[in-house]
Amino acid sequence: MSSPAKAQSPAPRPPTGDASPAAEATVLLPGSHWTEQGLPEDETDGDSTVGSDIESSTASISSSILHYRTMNGRTYHSDSVTDGEYWGPNDEKANEMLDIFHHAMTICLDGRLYDAPVPKNIENAIDLGTGTGLWAIDFADQFPNCTVMGTDISPIQPSWVPPNVRFEIEDYNKVPWTYKSDFFDFIHLRWLTGTVKDWSTFYQEAYRSCKPGGYVEHMDANSGNIFSDDGSVDSKVHALGQWGPMWHAATEKIGQRLISEHTVETAMKEAGFVNIVVKDYKVPLSPWSTDKKWHEVGLYLYATLTQDLEGAVLYAFGNVMGWSTEQINIYIQHFKKELKDKNLHPYFNYRKVYGQKPLDG
Repeated sequence: MSSPAKAQSPAPRPPTGDASPAAEATVLLPGSHWTEQGLPEDETDGDSTVGSDIESSTASISSSILHYRTMNGRTYHSDSVTDGEYWGPNDEKANEMLDIFHHAMTICLDGRLYDAPVPKNIENAIDLGTGTGLWAIDFADQFPNCTVMGTDISPIQPSWVPPNVRFEIEDYNKVPWTYKSDFFDFIHLRWLTGTVKDWSTFYQEAYRSCKPGGYVEHMDANSGNIFSDDGSVDSKVHALGQWGPMWHAATEKIGQRLISEHTVETAMKEAGFVNIVVKDYKVPLSPWSTDKKWHEVGLYLYATLTQDLEGAVLYAFGNVMGWSTEQINIYIQHFKKELKDKNLHPYFNYRKVYGQKPLDG
C-alpha cells in the first residue's frame, strides 16, 4: 500500500488542537443537555452574512416514487427495498442537499470526478449509492462509450440522462450482489459512511464484481468527527464537537458503522486489491479559510449542512437515540449558529482511497 498523500489543508494554521481522525470525544452529551442550554440568545450573532452569498446551483428533481414511509412530515425509502435502517430522507429538500454536496466535492477535487488511472476505453462503470445520480451523469458524459450504472435504495434520479446511463434500485448490504463477476472496469463510491453493515463483506463483493485490472475508488468522511487544528471546536462544549460522537452512537444502534481511520484501505487490501493509494483532504464546513479555493468549498459545505440539517438528524437522533423534537431542534440551532461563527474553524477529514484488482485476480 502506498503512503498517504499529504493532507490538503484549507489554510495553514498552527496545529494547536488535536486534529487526528482517531481522536474520539470521550463524552456523549444527552439530548437534555441542549434543552438545558436553551436556544441561542441571538440567532444573528456572529457573522450572519455567511449564508447570504450561498446560491443553490440545482433545480428540484422530479422522479417516480415508491410507497415511501412518512415520519414527521419527511419521506424515507420503502421497506420493500431494504430490510435495514437508513437514516436519510429522500424527499426534495434532501435531494437538493445531495446536489449541493456533489458541487462541493467537485470544487474540492479541482473539477475531477475521479483520481484512479482509469483508461479511456472502459466499458462498464457503477456508482453505488448514487443518490440523485449527478456523479454518474457527469461520468457518463466524459465516457460516452461506457455504460454507467447508478444504484440506490430510492428512485430519486432524473429521467432525462445521457443514453449510456441507467439507474437501478439496489441495496448493497444484501449479498451476494446481483452483478456478474469480473464485470466492472470502475466502481465508484462516495458518502457511504454509516450505511454499510460490514465493510469487509462489502469490499469482497466489490472485488468479485470488478474486472481484472479494473479500479475501485472511495471518498468519504474519515471518522465522521468534526475537527479544528487550532482547538476552536471543543467536543465537550460545542454542538459541532458532538456531531461525530452522536453519529457513532446512532449507527452502532442500527448495526451500521461510520468509517474510521484505515477502514477503507484495510478492507480493500484484505479483499485483494493492490496498488492502493490514499489521499486526505481537510474540508472546511464553513467559509472561514483565507484560501480562495477552500473558502468556496467551505461555502458549499455550509450550504450542504444547512440545506437539510433537520432531515439529516431527525431519524438518527430521534427514532434511534430517543431525543425529543425539542431537544433536536435546539441542538440544530446551536449547530447552525456555530457554523456561522468565523472564530470557529471546523473541518471534516475526507479520505480518498483507490485500488486495482490484479490482472490475474
